[in-house]
Amino acid sequence: MSLSGPWTVDAKKTTLYFSLFFAFLISCFFLIDLFLSPKSKEFLVTCWTYFSDILIDNGFLLFLAIAFLPALILPVSPLLALAGIWGESNGILLSSVLGTLCLITNCCWTYWMARVFGLNLINRFVVLLKRNPITIPEGSGNTNFFLWSLVLRLTPGIPFIFSNLILGAVKMPFHLYLLISIPILTCSSFGYIYATAGLIGGDFANLGGGLAIILCFFIAGRIILKKKKNAV
Repeated sequence: MSLSGPWTVDAKKTTLYFSLFFAFLISCFFLIDLFLSPKSKEFLVTCWTYFSDILIDNGFLLFLAIAFLPALILPVSPLLALAGIWGESNGILLSSVLGTLCLITNCCWTYWMARVFGLNLINRFVVLLKRNPITIPEGSGNTNFFLWSLVLRLTPGIPFIFSNLILGAVKMPFHLYLLISIPILTCSSFGYIYATAGLIGGDFANLGGGLAIILCFFIAGRIILKKKKNAV
């Protein structure tokens, strides 16, 4: 996907950079774990346990957290796992539907935040580097947006919030953004929640069903992504 001036946006390079950044964050966590004292580790575990217990005991706060906390680069999967624990006693289907709606809500408001402010903020740093500001050409086709969104959504290791912000900042058409994002978020939500609820409750049908959704979603995503890349 080409942008104006000397700047170009390469989906492969972008996903590689964010994967490396994510790996850097994981490395930082390991280093922190290595140098923290046992008491500090125990304190962090206690804080997480207290936080997760509050969310599990209060469904409203749990799903509110799913709708907003991923914007703080908090991984989505632990929150969906908590939703699975909540759903084991309150209804797995209900939990999956609510989790999906909250993910879509987060997907929408972060997209519009990035669309309104994201590119302008990036261009402030671009100008400091004495380069031409990044702009989106009017003739950009939906095919490039479609391919790039698939790369961001289906490539493992890219945080959920980064995909939302990038697609919003490049002003991907909102209807196409939803068309691609909603099915992927639905599969992720149902898969994680059903698998967690099945694991906690000892229900192998739910566990197997959740894992099957995640596995099928991953395999189908890789096939679609490969075909789209070969078509370009």
